[in-house]
Amino acid sequence: MEEEIKRPGGLTALAVINFIFGGLGLMGSGFSTLSRSMIGNISLTSLPEAQRAQIEALLRIDPALYAIMIVMGIISALLLILSGIGYLKQQRILGRIIGNIYGFYGIVSVIVSYLIMPKELLGSGIMSVLQTIYPTLTLILLDTAFKNDLKN
Repeated sequence: MEEEIKRPGGLTALAVINFIFGGLGLMGSGFSTLSRSMIGNISLTSLPEAQRAQIEALLRIDPALYAIMIVMGIISALLLILSGIGYLKQQRILGRIIGNIYGFYGIVSVIVSYLIMPKELLGSGIMSVLQTIYPTLTLILLDTAFKNDLKN
């Protein structure tokens, strides 16, 4: 009779967080695409200066660069969802390897975004720091606490 391997609660929680962040990432990419197509219809005269500067910066972004940013978001979201499935199934490739790829990709994409996005759209930089926390935490947990749990 096949022995059932118990999945650690922390690994299940990590999978749920991945699904939430992945879903939000896909929705955010969709909203970003939609907002880019509608942004030209907004009257800038009645907006506060800070919002006007953000919209003008958004309009200055090259459409190809904007598309690259959208695709980067979609890739990140798909990596999160796939690795979440791997965590639940306790699979080495889908869980540990794709999870590690997401971790590195997540950190690199934040750095790339910070370097290419107009400063008006970046805010204070605190969001960039916060956006690197989950990919970093994922790398640490996959390669320490859950290292032996993802072997199937």
